[in-house]
Amino acid sequence: MAKTKTLNIRLLREGHAIEDAFSSSFSPGAERALERRPWTGVDGASLFVGQIYSNVPGWITFLETGSPDLPAAIFTSGAGAVLFLPVAARVAAVCFGHVHIALKEDAFERQFGLKVTLNSVPRSQLRTLDLATPDAITFQKRVQASKDSDLQEFGVDMLRDLARVAGGTPSDRAFAHFVAGKDSLSITCEVEADTIQAKCAEILATYKLSVYRQEFAWVDNMRRVAEKDLIADLDEALFKALEDLRAGGASDLHMAPPEIVSYTEGNELHYNGFGSHGTNFYSLSIEDYVAELNRCAFAGNVAEIKEGHTIKAKGSDDDEFSEKWRVYNCFVFETTVGKGKAQQHFVLFAGSWYRVEKQFKDRVEAFFDAIPKTAIIGATECRNERELIADLEATRPDLLKMDQEFVTPSGVKYGNLEVCDFFSKDKKFIHLKDGHSSGPISHLWAQGVVSAEAFVSDAGFRKGLRAKVRSLGGGFETLLPKSTEKVTRDSYGIVYGVMRKPYADGSLGLPFFSKVSLQAAAERIAQFGIPLSIELIAKPASDGAAEEDADE
Repeated sequence: MAKTKTLNIRLLREGHAIEDAFSSSFSPGAERALERRPWTGVDGASLFVGQIYSNVPGWITFLETGSPDLPAAIFTSGAGAVLFLPVAARVAAVCFGHVHIALKEDAFERQFGLKVTLNSVPRSQLRTLDLATPDAITFQKRVQASKDSDLQEFGVDMLRDLARVAGGTPSDRAFAHFVAGKDSLSITCEVEADTIQAKCAEILATYKLSVYRQEFAWVDNMRRVAEKDLIADLDEALFKALEDLRAGGASDLHMAPPEIVSYTEGNELHYNGFGSHGTNFYSLSIEDYVAELNRCAFAGNVAEIKEGHTIKAKGSDDDEFSEKWRVYNCFVFETTVGKGKAQQHFVLFAGSWYRVEKQFKDRVEAFFDAIPKTAIIGATECRNERELIADLEATRPDLLKMDQEFVTPSGVKYGNLEVCDFFSKDKKFIHLKDGHSSGPISHLWAQGVVSAEAFVSDAGFRKGLRAKVRSLGGGFETLLPKSTEKVTRDSYGIVYGVMRKPYADGSLGLPFFSKVSLQAAAERIAQFGIPLSIELIAKPASDGAAEEDADE
């Protein structure tokens, strides 16, 4: 009977030779190249094995300050091996130890492990999910269950979340006892050396299935782009956004780790590959990266950034940098290609471009279009939110400034809540945001939800709100219900006012994922029975010119 083992398997991309699967330091003929050996019984198979690293521990320096005569031969080291097996016109790579350090990630299929997992694990037998929510601030989370559980128990936002890693118990126990994966696949199964090629054939057949669309259809809301010419065009749009930032302009381009990482805020980061050696940073930031590009007078193109620029990070107790990503893999960016009905929307995350599925995009756009649009404020010459609030306070007696005025909900000792930025004579709670600032527009949506919920459900909050409004003068408190009175919900309104620069055709819009996050907030506000509307407020372009793209 075959023994149960846990294997780590990748799939070499079509058109890539085995020799191209290694990073430059470990490629055949390089100084640190692994030893190539035969694999008996499988034609075309190759085994590469060797020492991946061997370093003096980072903590030795600290210990030597109090004990200078430590043993000399103390090392941290890691060995590794990779077995390449031909399988149905493809090549599987079975990885052992620390060999992933020696491999070139672009040589292997993206989402291979994730797709095998979702094709073999039913939604009721999930054990772990890693999710990412691309937005102006990208959130990543890992949810783990103590036993097999249904998808709905993992708190997935099917509108916004990207599935990054999944793990669970396959329905076919003969296939595996447990699988988990992202790009690589971890599979616990019964296998021996003489059956490993057959097991890889089973895995490849599972990868080619599309049964995941029955229970995990939301995963295809965004599909990875494979066309090289399209990726080149998208990369040029990314590079233009980066150049705009370098010139002092605005962009929604930002950076996030491409995976859930172990380093903590305050640990050191280095941006490498363009002369920025030894400059310490303590958080991942597009502003820091752009500043380093300018300081080092980088004059290259997007291909140089994509291939050569890297980020290293290390823990506070380490002397060596233990994490490493390409800068390109840390970019988060939205852009569009085409016009009118031919327009397609794309997002870059974790080094892959994703095409937003048309039906999904159409649903989001239709929902946004159905939200009533209002014109309370109108176009402004104010350059940012602070200037706009000051201008409205000075010129609009029909609006009561509530910015930086806080009310505490019942039972919350230190939970001061900013109700809105302005309260109007026609009983609108107006929330304002500069849509080209560094903060995410989704914060605005959340503020409106929290304020609306407190207003309709918390009598103590309404009492505090009425007192606060009375103290500000102008008689606006008469427009608010007393704490003992029932709230006539449809006589009030929530207004989201977002400052945006006009596009080239003079129109105004929001980034696609801001519309996605708005949908969840709007549905929540609808449950409170308070009408919602939105106003896009035209603001001056920073350089006096309209923006070129119709959706950022």
